[in-house]
Amino acid sequence: MGILRNYRWLKTRELKAYPKPDFAKKAATEAEVSVCERLRTLEDVVEVYHSARIDQIISGKSRREADIIVLMRNRIVFIEVKNYKGQISMVENVLHQNDQSRGWTFAKLEEAVGRFHEISRHVGIQIQQDVIETMLACVGYAQVDESVKPRALTGSYVATSTDHLVSILSTSEDHHSDFDEATLKALRKLLSMFGTWDAIEFPNEARHEGDLIRPRDSIREWRVAYKELRIRNVRSWWQTFFRGPKFVGQLIPRLGNNVETITLDKDEAVVLHNPHDRKDEEYLFEDATILSFGYTEVPDWNKVTLMQSAKPKSEARETVIPTPQEGDIIEQARVIEHLVQGAHQGIIFRLDAKNEGIYWRDQMSIVEWDNKDMLMPVNSAHDVEVTSSRFDKAKKRWKIKVKTLE
Repeated sequence: MGILRNYRWLKTRELKAYPKPDFAKKAATEAEVSVCERLRTLEDVVEVYHSARIDQIISGKSRREADIIVLMRNRIVFIEVKNYKGQISMVENVLHQNDQSRGWTFAKLEEAVGRFHEISRHVGIQIQQDVIETMLACVGYAQVDESVKPRALTGSYVATSTDHLVSILSTSEDHHSDFDEATLKALRKLLSMFGTWDAIEFPNEARHEGDLIRPRDSIREWRVAYKELRIRNVRSWWQTFFRGPKFVGQLIPRLGNNVETITLDKDEAVVLHNPHDRKDEEYLFEDATILSFGYTEVPDWNKVTLMQSAKPKSEARETVIPTPQEGDIIEQARVIEHLVQGAHQGIIFRLDAKNEGIYWRDQMSIVEWDNKDMLMPVNSAHDVEVTSSRFDKAKKRWKIKVKTLE
């Protein structure tokens, strides 16, 4: 019976249907990696970070991905890479390929920049907003229409090829002073803390990205010191036929060459949370070839200090931040998100370190809403007035409505 069971396992494995490979996604990732390698050769580039995931500082759960972040001696550049072919255009601020909407807008880049700037200030790094630039890089074989242009008048660019991208970054920005050594060191540390996606790879080259969440204790332990778990059946076909499969995992360290080998239960499940589809994907260890750990932990930014600010963080935490009330004027509240989907549409402002306010669409003029990308782009600052402030007992948080004073 044992041999028959082993034979059935071998035949089932040969016929097993794994997740379908996404070759378009694979090509896009390869294009991003190629751009990263090219950028690392530039003289003024300090470091290049691929597929960084940036937290939303208050909730700590929502994480916005940046394809590439380039830390240069005097500025930081957030780059969105598109490996498209055909005709590229922009219609109502949305990127189109061959007249089909791709759903991408500059607001996504600007949101990532806004989150980064907010976190950097929170951990003590004081840099000006204008040292952070954004760029859309179309590196595929595409014709980029003149309609593809950034919303911001300065600090945002469109590159129509990798060579064009390199040319833009190679141009000296004399109006930016070089970061001092302490700031540069802190920025390198901060950018390395964001991490990237976890992933599961399958025998047919399929790769799924997300957050590995189970087996919980093992995943938490592995991700701290290791970057990958490589999984394989160490027994040959005939050995498996007579004795059954034996799966082991090789834990590849983040630093050094000390590879650790562990025995795995082939029938134990590994679970990946897919944040795009908002679902958990469950697979057996025997179905995977590699588990990649994209980060060591999700930082609690309230416990991180990378540079000493003028006011110690311990004092800042002891200070009670009052909740804005109706009639209060908040100067230079920053736009952090445009809500454009569903019935509840509006613009979210960051009012202070703990509070957000919403300027609902039905409170705006038609001109304001239709031109929000120009008048109130993500990461822009505006004076606002609080029109309503109430505590939601069910959700245990304040709901604050605002309007602009401009």
